[in-house]
Amino acid sequence: MRIACLSDIQLTSPRAHAINAVKTTGGFVRLGHEVLFLCAPLDLSGPAGSQAPIDPRALARALHDLGEPSLRVACSPIDRRHPGDPRRCLAFGAWAADRVRVFNADMVYTRDFAAASACADLGIPTIIESHAYVGDTNPLLQACIDATARTENPMTLCTISARLREHYVQRGAAPDRTHIVPDGVDLDLFSRPARLPPSPLSGHGPHVVYAGHLYDYKGIPDVLVAAGRLPETCFHLVGGLPEDIARTAEAIEAAGLRNVTLHGRVPHAAVPPYLWHADVLLLPPSAREASKDWTSPVKLGEYFASGAEVVCTSIPALRDWLDDEVTWCNPDDGEDLARTIARTLELASAERARRRHVRLRKAVGWSYPQRAAALLRCAGWASIAEASSQAA
Repeated sequence: MRIACLSDIQLTSPRAHAINAVKTTGGFVRLGHEVLFLCAPLDLSGPAGSQAPIDPRALARALHDLGEPSLRVACSPIDRRHPGDPRRCLAFGAWAADRVRVFNADMVYTRDFAAASACADLGIPTIIESHAYVGDTNPLLQACIDATARTENPMTLCTISARLREHYVQRGAAPDRTHIVPDGVDLDLFSRPARLPPSPLSGHGPHVVYAGHLYDYKGIPDVLVAAGRLPETCFHLVGGLPEDIARTAEAIEAAGLRNVTLHGRVPHAAVPPYLWHADVLLLPPSAREASKDWTSPVKLGEYFASGAEVVCTSIPALRDWLDDEVTWCNPDDGEDLARTIARTLELASAERARRRHVRLRKAVGWSYPQRAAALLRCAGWASIAEASSQAA
């Protein structure tokens, strides 16, 4: 199949939705399809509306950092408006739809509402993936929801949670065109190798690692409380935007913590060694955030593929997918997080092996080729999904 994947993001974006879009596109590539990825330009230095030339070295570096060196990419004209500006969304959608038409795509996959509508209106089978919150009033989202119920070329809507699916159906999405597909993991990148590379983690250990954004609702304040209760354990925070790194550094200094290392933002393809050398990985989102009911962290599959033990907060969205292959703790409770980390570090080797086996089995089911095949099945291409999965 000729598949066009669309996302108005720069390839250097650290945002989870950007990585999700690129890696899902890579899943279609690994299934053997002819794939074109349409995105925003890397170079924004030219006049607005101009078509910036693609620097082959910058493109190769960005794709290498994402672990997708063979991705075929085309970039939109320069647009400096905010990514959420409806005018930018519509402009990108119109440009992308024209490129999709020229590419003669058999199918479109995107997380951009305006682009999905523009392509579906051309009669091209279109999958829109949405993680939009319950109550999101974006009219471009509603247009996609409505498009699942039309008789001519209905859109396929995929999401990551039963609660989000139920919400979209309540808003008019056709139940038989609205599906749940969990986030994925790049097994080639994150699976633990037989021989580990040198550790990027300093200190004597044990090592507890959190990888991801440093927002408060991700549980970072609780991680710092736990670090204060476990002074002999080395805590490592990998990732974060500059402003969040600065804020977290201030909190670490104010608390007098000497066992917490901020590693800063790391290219996606360079993250795995941080996970492989960890004794415990943390996934501690808050229960105070509405997304507790539907979040599907990209890091979950990556954690599972790495082989390390995982501690999670007990929120509904994680309970939907996980059982006793992780150690659960109370959300928004740094004291309980510390106790749970200590308990996890003391697990017997047989129990560690059992849990690791379950996690790896789940990670295999969440691989990006499996995710891409699931999306094809959702759109009614079951035979092609099965054939390409077997070929991959």
